[in-house]
Amino acid sequence: MQKSEVLFAFGVIVIMVGALFGGFMISNLAIRNSGSGSSSTAAAQAYDLTLVITTDNWFNNTIGYEPAFYVLQNNQLTSSANISLPANVPIHITIVNYDDGAAPVPAIFANVSGTSGNVVFIANDSTVNSSQPAGASAAINVVDPQPVSSVNDSNIAHTFTVQLGTATVLNIPIEPSSVETATFTLAPGFYHWHCMAACGSGAAGWGGAMQTPGWMAGVVYAS
Repeated sequence: MQKSEVLFAFGVIVIMVGALFGGFMISNLAIRNSGSGSSSTAAAQAYDLTLVITTDNWFNNTIGYEPAFYVLQNNQLTSSANISLPANVPIHITIVNYDDGAAPVPAIFANVSGTSGNVVFIANDSTVNSSQPAGASAAINVVDPQPVSSVNDSNIAHTFTVQLGTATVLNIPIEPSSVETATFTLAPGFYHWHCMAACGSGAAGWGGAMQTPGWMAGVVYAS
């Protein structure tokens, strides 16, 4: 083979290898970017939202401590007063609840609605996940999170309820000391979210945090 032919063949091989390797890199980049908030098509298929509920939050000198929802974002707890979500995209929500007490709630808000299959998966709550009966002396053996369509209205600490006007489009009852996950989708719009359990201050529990954005209420923008 002449020298020019050798160089030509070598050049073709280099181009082919480069194309294959480049395609491999692009493919892997798309996989790595999926779900990361990038503008790629794959990334637009799902969005993760993590909410954390804590109790020892100083409200003021009159009321003292109140529970509050936070958004976990970039390893930091941020305000839940304004939550922005992509519209028409599956939202994978995780709610981590550190509140170990129940609060009164209208029975209708004990039902899960607006999530995929109208269920929520509950973990870390012994009444749902334990393989041992209540009061058993053996250690609790936690099993996989269980899909639940409703919970006992006497065993609800909070709810994450999203409404459009007076219509409830999403309701997730949250049990004490639990981790709950679900998936939902919102159409474009401006929504309000509330906790429908009377977990605030005052005689009826509807004061303080219940009336304050970023505590037990706020807005959701879906766009």
